[in-house]
Amino acid sequence: MVRVEGLTIGPSSGPPVVEDVGFEVRRGEAVALVGRSGAGKTTTALALLGHVAPGLAVRSGTVRVVGEDVLAAAVATRLRGRTIAYLGQDPASDLHPTRRLRAQLREAARSEADVGRLLSAVGLPTEPAFQRRYAHQISGGQAQRAAFALVLAGQPDILVLDEPTAGLDAVLTRAIRDLIGELAARHAVVLVSHDRALVDAVATRTVTLGARHPPAWRPPGVGTHSMPAALAPTPAAPVPGTAVPGTAVPDVLSVSGLRAWHGRLPALVGIDLTVPGGGCVAVVGPSGSGKSTLARCIAGIHRGRALATMRLAGAEVPVTGRRAREQRRAVALVPQDSVGALNPRESVRRALLRAAGANLGPHRLASQGGPGHQTDPDALVTELLGQVGLPAGHADRRPGALSGGERQRVSLARALACQPRLLLCDEVTSALDSQTGEQLLELLAGLRTRLGLGVLMITHDLSAARHAEWTLVLADGAIVDQGPPETLRTSGSHPVTQALFGA
Repeated sequence: MVRVEGLTIGPSSGPPVVEDVGFEVRRGEAVALVGRSGAGKTTTALALLGHVAPGLAVRSGTVRVVGEDVLAAAVATRLRGRTIAYLGQDPASDLHPTRRLRAQLREAARSEADVGRLLSAVGLPTEPAFQRRYAHQISGGQAQRAAFALVLAGQPDILVLDEPTAGLDAVLTRAIRDLIGELAARHAVVLVSHDRALVDAVATRTVTLGARHPPAWRPPGVGTHSMPAALAPTPAAPVPGTAVPGTAVPDVLSVSGLRAWHGRLPALVGIDLTVPGGGCVAVVGPSGSGKSTLARCIAGIHRGRALATMRLAGAEVPVTGRRAREQRRAVALVPQDSVGALNPRESVRRALLRAAGANLGPHRLASQGGPGHQTDPDALVTELLGQVGLPAGHADRRPGALSGGERQRVSLARALACQPRLLLCDEVTSALDSQTGEQLLELLAGLRTRLGLGVLMITHDLSAARHAEWTLVLADGAIVDQGPPETLRTSGSHPVTQALFGA
C-alpha cells in the first residue's frame, strides 16, 4: 500500500535531511521509522502524505500510496484523510480551538454512534460533559488521544503515527500500544517512535534513519555547562543538587492551597508544594489528572479561575491577573506543545534574541561587555544553542525545518535566555530519543546545581522522574502520594502510584 524508493529530501544547498530512504508497507503490517532525534523520521512520515516543509524539497526518489504518486499535489489532496491519515507529535494543533470535541468527532465520524465508540477506543470518557469540552479544557495526554480518535474516525486504510505515546502515562501507553497492535492487523501502519517497547511490540519491520551520518552534535561535557554569563543570575550561595523539600535551602517556589477550575469543572483541589533552589520536583499522574493545569497556574497563564498563596523567589505573586516584569521573568515554561510554542515564521536566532532582549533589554544586549559576558548576538545564540546540544548552524532555521526533538530543545534554550529562577518543564523529554533525553536531563541537573535554578518537571516518563529528588503523584486534581521516586516505586501507598510504577 506504501512504497518509498530512493527518497532524498533536503534544502537547496547543504546536506540532505533524508537520504536514499526506501521501504514498503502492506496491509496488516506496521513499519517503524527509528533513529536519533533529527534523523528525518517526521520528514519522511510527512512525505507519505505529499507534504514537504518550507525550505526543503524532494531531490530524488518516489513515494507511492495505493499505486499513485503522492508527491503530486492533486493526488495527495485526494488521498489524505480517507486513504491515508497522519497523527502528529503535537495533537493540540490537530484540534480546532473554538469547536467542542463532540462537534469535531461528529463531523469526521460516519455515524452518530461512532462518537462514543471512538472515545472509548482511545480511553477517553464518553460522558456528554466531556464531549462538550474545548481543546484548551483537556490535558495534553487527552488531546493526544482525541486527535487519535479524529484520525480513526475517517477509517483510513493507512495510518501514519508520529510518536503516538508521547506524553501519555505508563498505563495509557500500554493501552494505546494494544490499540495500535489491533489496528496494524487491519491497516497498513507507519510508526515513528522513540518508545522501544512500542516498536518491539507492534512493528513488523524497522527502518533506521540517519545511520549513514554521525550522531547529533552536542558540546563536550553536557551537564556541566553554565548559563551564558550575560544572562546568568548570581546565586545567593552554593546549592547542593540533592536538596529536597523541608531542608534549609531557600525555596524558589512555594504554593499553598492551590485550587483551579476549567469553567465550572474543578481541575486542581488543595495543592501544596515547594521547590528548593537547585532542586528538582517531579509531578506524575494519569493523563487528565491536572499536571499541565498546575504548570499553567504557576506560570500565571491559566485561563480559568484559580486561588492560592504563591511565592516565587521569596516574593508573593498572584496566581491569576497580570504579574510584574520581574515576577514573569522568574518563571520560564518549556511547554509540551513545541509546535505551538515557536513562531513558524521566526528563525531560531530571532526567537532566542527576542527572549534575551526581553530579559536584558535591547540596550544591554547590544552594549554590555566585559570579561566573561557573551553579549555579541551571534556568540550569545551559539552558546544558548550549545546549552541544549544543538549546533550553531541551526540558528537560521525555522521551526518547520526542525525535528520534534530539536524544537523542544530550542524551546528550552529560549527559556534559559529569560534568566529564570524556576524552570517549568512540561513533558520536556516526550519527543526525544532516550539518549538525547538523558543528555537533556543531565544538562538540567548541571544548571540547577550550579545556578540554584529550581526545576518543576511535569512528566509521564517515570525514568525522567528518577532525576528528581522528590515526586508528587496527582490524581483527579489532588496530590495522592509523594516522596523520593525510588520510595514511591517500591512502596507507594496509593493505587494510582502502584498502577503507574507497576505498568
